[in-house]
Amino acid sequence: MARKVAAGPVDPVRSSAVELFFDLVFIFTLGRLSATLVEGPSLLADAQAVIFLLAFWWIWYNTNLATDSLDCERPTVQILIICVMLGSLLMSINVPDAFGDQGFVFVSAYLGIHLGRTLVMALYLHGTPAWRRPVRGIVWYLISGTVWFAGAASDGDEARVLWWAFALAIDYSGSVLGWPVPWLGRARSDEWHLSGEHLAERYRQFIILALGETILATGNFYRLSARDLADTTAFLITFWTVVFLWWTYFYRTTSSLAAKIDGAVDPYRINLRASYTHLVMVAGILLTGIGGELMLKEPTGQRSAGNVVAILIGPLTFLVGRMIFEIWVFGRLTRHCLAAVVACLILSPVAARFPPLAVGLLGAATITIVAVFDLTHRSRIAGGVNPVSGEDVALRRTR
Repeated sequence: MARKVAAGPVDPVRSSAVELFFDLVFIFTLGRLSATLVEGPSLLADAQAVIFLLAFWWIWYNTNLATDSLDCERPTVQILIICVMLGSLLMSINVPDAFGDQGFVFVSAYLGIHLGRTLVMALYLHGTPAWRRPVRGIVWYLISGTVWFAGAASDGDEARVLWWAFALAIDYSGSVLGWPVPWLGRARSDEWHLSGEHLAERYRQFIILALGETILATGNFYRLSARDLADTTAFLITFWTVVFLWWTYFYRTTSSLAAKIDGAVDPYRINLRASYTHLVMVAGILLTGIGGELMLKEPTGQRSAGNVVAILIGPLTFLVGRMIFEIWVFGRLTRHCLAAVVACLILSPVAARFPPLAVGLLGAATITIVAVFDLTHRSRIAGGVNPVSGEDVALRRTR
C-alpha cells in the first residue's frame, strides 16, 4: 500500500477526528437547504437549491481527496481542514442570501476554499509524481472563478443561476476530463493512490449525517405541529422511510466499494462515479425530509400532482441514485430496485388523487419492499450481513 504524503505511515483506513469535526458543518448546511425549500417552494428555489447542493458537495468531495493523501494528525493539515470548515460555514450562513446581496461573500468563500486547499496540496506534493494534480486544479479553479464572480455581479436571480450553473459545469467537467492543461496534459491514473476503505467510510458517514439531519428536522417540525393523529401518522411515515433508506444503503449499497476502489485499474474514476451517485442519494434523503415536512404541514390536504412530486420524489431519487451507483461502479443491475422505481412512476398519476399521507405511505412501502428484497437476496447468497462495516464477503467471492 502506498505511503501517505506528509509523513503518514500508510494510507488511511479510518476517518480522523478532524474529518468528523469537519462534517458537522454540513448538518447545518443540509438544514438550511431543506428549510429554504419548505419555506418557499418554486422552480427558481429548486434551481437555487441544486446550485447550493452541488457547490457544497464539491467542497466535501475534494476535501476528502485531500485528506486521503495528507496526514490529518499534523497540526498544519488540521488547520487547513478547519479553515475549509469555516469557509463552508460562511457559505451555509449565506443560503439563500447568496442570490441576494451576499453573492460575492458566497463566491469568495467557495473559491477561497478550493484555491487554498489546492495550493496546500501543491506544496505537500512538491517533488512527488503527483505534483501536477493540484497545479492543474489551480488553473481550472481560476478559470471557473471568473464565471463565479460574473454570476455574483449579475442582476437577477435567473441570470445568477445560469452563470453559477455554468461555473459548476466547469468544476465538475474538469474532474471528468482529467483537468487538461497545456504542457501538463491530463491527469493519469498512476498519479492517484487512493485508500478505498477510507473513502468508502467517508461516504457512509455522510449518508448517516444526511439521514440524521432529516430525522432532526422532521422531529423538530413535528414538535411544532398540533401532534394530532394525522401529524403523528405523517411523522411515523417519514421516520419509517428514513429507517429503510438507511437499511437499503448499509445492507446493500456500500458492499465491496472499498475493495472495488483498491482493485481498480483507475481508482480515481471509480471514486468519481461513487461520488456523483452518492450525491444523487444524498439529494434523495434531503428530499425525503422535505416531503415529510410537507406532509406534516398538510397531512390530509388537497389532492394534487404537486403533493405526489414533493413527497414521492425523495425515495425515488434515492433509489435512482442507488441503481446508477450499482450499474456505474459494479456493473450490475438490481432488478427489484428498477421494478420499484418503474412501479412508482406508473402509480404516480393514480397517487395524485390521494391525500399527502397516502402518497407518503406509497413511498415508504416502496423503499420497504426494496429493503426486504435486498435482505432476501443477500441471505440467499451470503447467509448474513454486517451492516456496520458494510462488508459483503460472500458476494465478493461470487464476483
